[in-house]
Amino acid sequence: MEHSDEMTFAEYFKAKYELYRGLISFVVAMQWLTDHDFAVPTDRDARLMEIEVSRQMCDAWAEIYGIALREWLDGQ
Repeated sequence: MEHSDEMTFAEYFKAKYELYRGLISFVVAMQWLTDHDFAVPTDRDARLMEIEVSRQMCDAWAEIYGIALREWLDGQ
């Protein structure tokens, strides 16, 4: 197989997915901190935030896929 500098769609989607996961994680953490007067979260709280991030990622998956596909095709 020949080396290519072009990204496959799978690579592009993974990068886009991780970007959105990071943004959603930040928002969930900031929301939790402001709701709890910037207290340090317990392990249980951290796990609940992780679950919320996963739930929001499931809700946004199709939209992220569509955005990534359109952007990737525009770059081809």
